[in-house]
Amino acid sequence: MIGLGHHQPTDTAPPSRSGPALTAVHSTAGLRWLFERRELWGLTMDDLGTLLGGVRRRTLTDWQRRINGGDQVEVSRDTMDRISLLLGIHKALTLLSPAGHERLAYEWFQKPVELMGLRGQSIRDYLLEQGSMDALYYVRRNLDAMRG
Repeated sequence: MIGLGHHQPTDTAPPSRSGPALTAVHSTAGLRWLFERRELWGLTMDDLGTLLGGVRRRTLTDWQRRINGGDQVEVSRDTMDRISLLLGIHKALTLLSPAGHERLAYEWFQKPVELMGLRGQSIRDYLLEQGSMDALYYVRRNLDAMRG
């Protein structure tokens, strides 16, 4: 198991929703990013749908086809929040990786970790098992706490 440290979990409550409105440009960029990295994270399309709140594979493949064709895709606020949290989880794992070894972030996502609350599960498996927004917030905040 990879030991990312033993830190106390932080609050899992979502932050308040203020700031600029998100547009189809944002959701398209976020989805493109996820589609490009899905296999590096060891995720199937069904897995990605689970992480995005139960989005069906057919919908995901339609979004991917439209994005690859140059179209923009609008998603719900819930889906956009989940995309944002996955981006944040990836960023935190990358920042926790030694300089020059950023690919470890993908490995750490898939390997068992000693992170409070995961009980030796991988981040990937924990998030898929939980399937909730709270789980995404929990992992994101714990990784951010490890970064200091």
